[in-house]
Amino acid sequence: MKSIVCPHCGEKTILKDKKIFDDAFQLKEVRKVCAFCGGGVEENGSDSGKNTPDGSKAASERLSALLGGEKSVKSSFAPDADDGRVCLHCRHYIKHPFMDRCGITLQEINVMESCAQFEPR
Repeated sequence: MKSIVCPHCGEKTILKDKKIFDDAFQLKEVRKVCAFCGGGVEENGSDSGKNTPDGSKAASERLSALLGGEKSVKSSFAPDADDGRVCLHCRHYIKHPFMDRCGITLQEINVMESCAQFEPR
């Protein structure tokens, strides 16, 4: 930790980050402030510095280089042929306030189960 002399209170102190939010609770900026008096201070010791959280393109490029380049993995949420073949969507599903039943077997079922006799509604 680097300690500096605060230009506001004159004490030897360390800097801490103070997060400034806008009305929608979005992070607007991050300021370095004195740990004792809360006065705005830049890291080099001068008065009221501001560091925006947006960053620069160079910072993004350094992070990309650190992580091994621009490798983005696209995830696919395409439905399979078996998706949706659950008892809840079956023609034989019987809804009851106390238990759910199958219209073919008349047994109590879990709505997320699947069976070979599935027929869509």
